[in-house]
Amino acid sequence: MNLANVYQPFRKKVQQIFGLVPVLLSLAGYAQDLHSVSGKVLSRDGEVLMGNVVALSVKDSSFLKGNSFLDGDFELAGLDRREVLLKLTSLQFKDTVFRVVFNEKQSVQLGVIVVNDGMRVLDAVEIVGEVPLFSARPDGVLQVNVANTVLATSSSVNEILTRTPQVTIDDDGISVFGKGQAIIYLNGKRITNERLAAISASQVKSIEVISNPSAIYDAEGKAVINIITKDNLQDGYRISAQQQVTWSDMAGIASSSILNFNYKRRKVDVSGNYDLRLGNDAELLYTSRVRPAQEDYLHSDLIWDFQRDFRNVSKYSLGASYDLNGKGYASVEYNGSYERTDDLTRNRNHIVTLDEDGLYTSRVSRDGLIRNNSVTVNLFTIMDSLGSSFFIGGQLSKYTATLLDNIDEDNVVNNEEVSRLLKSNQNSDITIINPQTDFVKVYTGGNRLSIGAKLSYAKIESHLRFYRANNENEYEFDPVRSNDFEYEETVPAAYVQYDGLLGKTISYGLGLRSEWTRYTLNTTVQDNGMFRSSYINVFPNAQMSIALDKVKLRAAYTSRITRPSYQSLSPSLIYQDAFTSIEGNPELRPEKTHAFEMGAALHAFDFKVGYNYTIDPMSGAALRGDNDKSYVLKNLNFRSGHLYFATLSASFSTSWLTSTNTVSVSYNKLTDDQYGYKQVGVRPQIYIYSSNKINVGNIVTVNLIGWYLGEKYYSLRYNKSRSIVAVGVEREFLHKAIKCTLTANDIFHTNHAAGTYDVGETFVTYNRLYNLNYYRFALTYTFGQLKKIQYKSKSTGEAENSRVR
Repeated sequence: MNLANVYQPFRKKVQQIFGLVPVLLSLAGYAQDLHSVSGKVLSRDGEVLMGNVVALSVKDSSFLKGNSFLDGDFELAGLDRREVLLKLTSLQFKDTVFRVVFNEKQSVQLGVIVVNDGMRVLDAVEIVGEVPLFSARPDGVLQVNVANTVLATSSSVNEILTRTPQVTIDDDGISVFGKGQAIIYLNGKRITNERLAAISASQVKSIEVISNPSAIYDAEGKAVINIITKDNLQDGYRISAQQQVTWSDMAGIASSSILNFNYKRRKVDVSGNYDLRLGNDAELLYTSRVRPAQEDYLHSDLIWDFQRDFRNVSKYSLGASYDLNGKGYASVEYNGSYERTDDLTRNRNHIVTLDEDGLYTSRVSRDGLIRNNSVTVNLFTIMDSLGSSFFIGGQLSKYTATLLDNIDEDNVVNNEEVSRLLKSNQNSDITIINPQTDFVKVYTGGNRLSIGAKLSYAKIESHLRFYRANNENEYEFDPVRSNDFEYEETVPAAYVQYDGLLGKTISYGLGLRSEWTRYTLNTTVQDNGMFRSSYINVFPNAQMSIALDKVKLRAAYTSRITRPSYQSLSPSLIYQDAFTSIEGNPELRPEKTHAFEMGAALHAFDFKVGYNYTIDPMSGAALRGDNDKSYVLKNLNFRSGHLYFATLSASFSTSWLTSTNTVSVSYNKLTDDQYGYKQVGVRPQIYIYSSNKINVGNIVTVNLIGWYLGEKYYSLRYNKSRSIVAVGVEREFLHKAIKCTLTANDIFHTNHAAGTYDVGETFVTYNRLYNLNYYRFALTYTFGQLKKIQYKSKSTGEAENSRVR
């Protein structure tokens, strides 16, 4: 094999993507002997504080380097002196100065620093600074800063995630490279994909990508993505209005109108949000299915053209919290969404067999209404001066959907025209209840014991009614395609997690989580009847990190489970075209994963390697249906999966450039002994990511984001490469009251999911195009009045965020 021919397309693609990005990895400056210092700032009452940390020269107190911190934890890196004066300043406490001597140590961890109170009163405060898009914590968690960055103009949280390093979104959901599918948390509480769709991107403050979750998190999924929404610390009010206009060649014009409101007076904090989206969206899928055997020949070329009209897609929230004298908070929050859409899907399926040449076309008009509503109630209290805490809360969510489809089929089979009219009415209700309680005991020296319990209850009721017109164009009930589906699941869980310190350089965590899953499934499709199961799983985890003079080492083991989605269990057939349908699989088994990872951090570099072993991995495929021309798309279990990966990241900044870069490679193998997949071999897959923020004087800020996901050969399937390049320019006016942002996303239109697989003597090729190639203009206007206030660091979500880390 000529290796030059194999890797020539990859080399060209990398040059195409990063031709817009400057050479960013010239890191000779790191060759000198640099030091870092870190610690955590608390008040005498155990509150985490915000402020600034500054390194000064011991000789003349001149400024060397500075940084800010919001949640108590601070770090200053890149210090080229063997001793410095460290000064902590804030509106929340008195200035604190002390000397730090590095001697032969590369880094110094100061631990917990308790400062004296001494708040200042100001008429108004404005904090000015450049916020990096991404930063890596010592425990390997990736922090994505959204507020006040180009990501804040995204139209959805999913769009933010597509620009996040190591995160990919495809037909299988949201995944973390080297790990797999992730579960989503909102301010430390698990949410569903329906709830995720109801979050306005303008409300997101930051996102945490947690590749090795502790026992505190649900064992579901192979990674955790925690979305942290904005809080408001100032007394007074602030209103922000944003208007976005987006144009794309695929879908035309769409708009988003966003209004955010915050009000705080003394102990009461109220916030609200309204997000209205209008316009159009689109998606296009090309699929080819070929059975080459002469006695069973079939060639099917299918085009699925989806157009969506947002008649009224609204997302809204209203929440209030009450400060418990600086010792915690009580809060209640309502979140909802109302999605009224008109969807038009055109299907064209050209099927050729030994005795037939048929062109099957259909036009599906859908009137859809989806409503999501959830209420969250929390109580959090600090129990002692060390920070021990108790939390109790719960969430009640209700999701309803009404989907009315009118289907017109016009088919030409061997030059004979055949037409028919169909109808499909689907109603579904999902109710989810999640009470939860946690207790954290903090010991002198920083050791921490966490115990907690959670109950997850979900009930799904779905009713599908299918009708077909007779010769008189009167609709008759079709019992074969109709279905009543009920699913009830209860998962009580309990966990214990202990995080401790060994001396000054070693920290560790040991955890154990137990979950008991019970579910009952009832369906009327083909008299399938009832499916019932119950199983208990125990999920251990262990983590350790060592801070040496020049390098920080870490290692982790986690065990996880991925349960099938509710909809993927329903055996009802969902119409796509005359010979293509989507069907759930009530016999799906959850997949279980054991993950091992080791990592090292040196200056601006972070390196990690890992291995995942998965039992009963899940994936989807098009399998042959009841007749020779029909195919059913459904989820399946394979026997096992093996994944190896390695990742190198580097972040650095200058006076005009902030850059984050990642290079990863993975090796993924699946095994199957049931469905007759043809092997395609296994090859390494490469992933490259670069995010760059460039300050062009004091005029504009330019953001360049690009990533490349290489070809993937994983035994049973092959995925083509994908990539994206996005450019954003922003400028602020009138003392930062007005911000203008212009974004060009996926400028080469190369982010689409495509691949092949061969199963059951059918060779399948697919290519799915998303509406990601667009231009967007956003205008944001912010006004309000900030009153005199003694600052506090307590906020609606802060305690939960620290609880789940």
